[in-house]
Amino acid sequence: MTDAASSPDDFDRIVEGLDLDLSGLDDFDDAAARNAALRERAELEDEQRRAAAPPEPQEDQFYREVGPADLRADNRTKIAWFVVVGGPAVLLLSMMASLRPPTFLVAVVIAAAVAAVVYLIARLPDRGPSNPDWPDDGAAL
Repeated sequence: MTDAASSPDDFDRIVEGLDLDLSGLDDFDDAAARNAALRERAELEDEQRRAAAPPEPQEDQFYREVGPADLRADNRTKIAWFVVVGGPAVLLLSMMASLRPPTFLVAVVIAAAVAAVVYLIARLPDRGPSNPDWPDDGAAL
């Protein structure tokens, strides 16, 4: 671009719409200084008003605290777990100690462990196609 193509009027027209901070210039206009001071005062008042106002509650809270699950079991379930774990453990410990329990006792312990496993499986909640939430287990978020 040459000097003939650009004139001071073109530059003034371009810069006219810009919001410039010209406070450091010697030829700064007094009206512009007053406008800048008013703007700063309004911004400061807005900040003070926002700081004094109580915080707005969050309407869409994403996380809600969920406590631990209630794991209380009835006495039958506790006994079934004891038989499932304890029965084979007693047989294993007796074999490690080179003690051979009577065959009848071994058969009773094995039958009790199998019955306890069947009982625990029967107590499982329904998760099949007849459940309306199947295959979802309905976990709470």
